[in-house]
This record gives sequence, structure tokens and C-alpha cells, in this order.
Amino acid sequence: MDENLLKTGDLSLTLSWPTDGDGGIYSCRVYNRKGDVLMEKQVWLKVKVQEQVEVESGVESVLLPCRTTESLDGDVRVEWMDDRDRKVHVYQNGSDQPGEQNEFYRTRTKMDENLLRNKDLSLTLSWPTYGDENLYSCRVYNRKGDALIVKRVQLKVKDPEQVEVESGEESVLLSWTITKDLDGDVRVEWRDSRDKKVHVYQNGSDQPGEQDPSYRTRTKMDENLLKTKDLSLTLRRPRERDRGIFTCRVSNRAGVIRRMKQVALHVKGQWFKCIFPIS
Repeated sequence: MDENLLKTGDLSLTLSWPTDGDGGIYSCRVYNRKGDVLMEKQVWLKVKVQEQVEVESGVESVLLPCRTTESLDGDVRVEWMDDRDRKVHVYQNGSDQPGEQNEFYRTRTKMDENLLRNKDLSLTLSWPTYGDENLYSCRVYNRKGDALIVKRVQLKVKDPEQVEVESGEESVLLSWTITKDLDGDVRVEWRDSRDKKVHVYQNGSDQPGEQDPSYRTRTKMDENLLKTKDLSLTLRRPRERDRGIFTCRVSNRAGVIRRMKQVALHVKGQWFKCIFPIS
């Protein structure tokens, strides 16, 4: 507030780096010594998202832009966070700090190596899925922890491919065929929306021991998937509780995700007509 507000009569409030969480009605009240309200004013603050990015589920990467015109010295900390306060990417002391990342984002983010010189703080997020739809914040702090720059970007991910089947059908196919070659040292993993392992392929063969018990003996993939590039999953005897988003990830030995796709499965329930004899 104005340091000389009693003299200037200016009771305005400056709020630094407003976010959508700051939106709402603010009240300014002036009291006398007895506690009587002498004056009151209300201001409604509405905070708009600075930028919105929309992308298809399963694309190789998406760029969350954040550029500045201000000069940045080497003694700054750059943090990307999502709206659940998870650390998406951290840069400090001249390099990335992957140990501070939330594991959900580990190996999937990248920033400009010369970000201080180029003043480009944009974040590249690899293999965005429906679960990445979020409001992301880019914050730059000085050594004291004061925020120098704050920018927010809304990421919207379009709905994944939809597959519909009747409960009780013999099987349903969650299809995915790729065009790029796969070497033998990859891991292919299908997971459901509850993060249960549906099917795992590694070292040239299926790994049924890693499957969640609810899917054991109910899944199948192409035996020659490395050659055919067909990563589709056949799910036998689909039931209503199987519905949800299934995610297939292809990663290398180091755990870095190379490809990803999501398929939304909708299983319709069956209705049975029962006829009871009348005695």
C-alpha cells in the first residue's frame, strides 16, 4: 500500500503476481479507534488465464510457452508447477534438478539449455495424456525467494480414442499400431485408469507375473509386436468395472518414455429379462 496513504488518501492495494486462486471479492474497511467503520469499499477481482494450449492425446510433445524480456542472472530458480503443487520441472544453479521433480513428470520434461541467455523459459512436455490436463505455473525466484516472474498456462488435452463394447462380449481390442521401428530392448506396458498393470511386455516376451490379478489370463498382445509394430491389446471378457482410460507406454531400459497412447473403454451393462412362473 502507499506508505503515505494518510496524506494521499490512496488506500489502494497492489497484489503481486495474481493467480486464478486470488479471484474473488476484496473488502477495504477503515475503522476509528472505537472500532466503528468509517468507510468501506469492495472490489471484485477476476483473474484470466494468460494462455491456453490445446493438444491431441498421444502426440509426441507439447510446448507450454513462457518467455520474458527481462534479463536473468545465473542466480535464479525457475520452477514449473501444476495446480496440485507438484513440481513439474526445476532449474537452478545453471542446470536442471531432476531429483526435485514429481515422479509423474520425471523423464518427460525439457527446457532450453540456454534459457537465461535466450530468455525462453518454455517447457516441453513429452507424450501428454488426458491426465496431464492441468493449469501450469512458471515461476522465477531470486536468491531471497522473491518471485520475479509468474506466468500460468492452461493445458487442455482432447479426449482419447473411444472404444465401446457390451459387457459379456468375448473380447475387445484396444488398438495401437505405430510406424517407427522398435528395438528389442524396450518395455511395453498397458495400465488402466487406476494405475493397475494390465499387460507387460519386456525382454522379447510377456511378463504375466507383473500383471494385476484382475487382468491375469484375460489379456493378449501380438507375439511379434517388435516386427509388426502392432501394440494393440486384446482384453477378454470385458466387464463394467473395466471401463476407463487405458494407457500404453513404450520405454527404454533407462525408463525414458518413447511413445504413449491412451484409449477410453466404455463397457455397457447387459439387462436380462427374467420370467417367473405364476402358481
